[in-house]
Amino acid sequence: MRYFLSFLTILYAGLFLPSAIILGQTKENVVVQTGAKNIATTEQFSLQFSIAATEQLPNYRFPEINGFRKLGVSRSKATNFENEQVVQTLTFIQYYQPNGPGNVLVPLLELDVNKQIFKIDPFVIQVVPGVENQDEIPNEIQVPATVDLANNKPFFLVRSDVARPFVGQSFTLTMSLYVPSNNTLDLSFDRNDIQIPALIQQIRPHNCWEENFNLQVERVLKVTFGGKKYTEYRFFQATYFPLDLHRIQIPSVRLRILQKGKSKEKMPLFLNSPAFVVRPKPMPTHALSGKVPVGRYTLVEEIDKTMAQTGEPIIYRSKVIGDGNSILWDSKSVASDYFLSFNLLSTERSVFPYRDQMFGNKSDIVRIIPEQAGKFVLANYFNWVYFNVDKARFDTLRSKIVLTVKGQPRDKKLDTSLEKGGIYESIERKDSLEVQWNRWVNWRQLVNFVLIVMFGFIVFLSWRALK
Repeated sequence: MRYFLSFLTILYAGLFLPSAIILGQTKENVVVQTGAKNIATTEQFSLQFSIAATEQLPNYRFPEINGFRKLGVSRSKATNFENEQVVQTLTFIQYYQPNGPGNVLVPLLELDVNKQIFKIDPFVIQVVPGVENQDEIPNEIQVPATVDLANNKPFFLVRSDVARPFVGQSFTLTMSLYVPSNNTLDLSFDRNDIQIPALIQQIRPHNCWEENFNLQVERVLKVTFGGKKYTEYRFFQATYFPLDLHRIQIPSVRLRILQKGKSKEKMPLFLNSPAFVVRPKPMPTHALSGKVPVGRYTLVEEIDKTMAQTGEPIIYRSKVIGDGNSILWDSKSVASDYFLSFNLLSTERSVFPYRDQMFGNKSDIVRIIPEQAGKFVLANYFNWVYFNVDKARFDTLRSKIVLTVKGQPRDKKLDTSLEKGGIYESIERKDSLEVQWNRWVNWRQLVNFVLIVMFGFIVFLSWRALK
């Protein structure tokens, strides 16, 4: 919970600020961008690419950067409405954590997207010392009773941050090697490129929705157990959302590392992780069970004006952020009524890692056109239902904005001012008497009329002759 509140503090400070990302390169509908070049040691450098959304996700590989270590990869899907056409874009962002302060010269980078190589010219990243927020220092990690910390030996552990999640609530699995800081053994990894993927397949739970942190190399962290300092080598991290009440059995798996003996010959050393069970809890019986996210959420909203005239466009932006499964948010737009008209301009869903948690974000931009004067509580229009795991009940996020509208009603007045170049723009202000007739069209209609009259006259004569 403390991570969540700390994350929200950062989010409020910079959520609606312009992005510091700089355009890097475009090629065949792929846009590559780099993040800010001036960062603190507590911040991350980012490298991203955007591509048109398709049914099949792109294959990609972000480059390594000396002086930085890779963190997780976030992804987002944005939907924009341009000229009544739906444009969908996928964005993938790789985060890099600096090893320390200083000026880092980054050589030519190559990003592989669908077997296309995108080259980024060399640049310098300036990293300044950052101040670690004491409130963000993680709690001491709890270990199973089967792990003996007294012998100061390395151990291998697969653990979950939540033992009894609700159905649909997130829990995060990590698979790590822990080595004491005062370790005297000469250890090295043994073909992690082969054995780690095999171990991941063994511990990956079924009947769960997965959001992977996509660790491409081990993540090195400093942690404590029982007051003792350890170095953690994290090989795998993913967040899961249980789909039912079935027990999730995480088996014991074995990691093989190499230990150099007195003869300087490397000998294999096997470390086994303890097995454990994650037991999902049932949710209260409700019509929305399984249809809304489960977790902790908050709403951040912005509107460009709270006082307007009837017919005056208003832009409303909302972001709903939390640790639940954001794919379950209702994608339907707000329905217009007699008082306010709504037009969804864009919507975006993103999944991104922050520290040891995976967060989801649903962002919408809506244009509001007031039709009538009065005061309007936007909570009657903008609300998001979710299951609150802290309160163990369904909860609702509601807008806190009140809109004041003045002016004359627009219910029976045609307004095409929003057409912006359309063929109907400002048609209500046209004088029909000024419309110039097409002479050719008028003569053709006159000839057709004469022919019809003549045909009718011939039919009449034929009828008289038959009598």
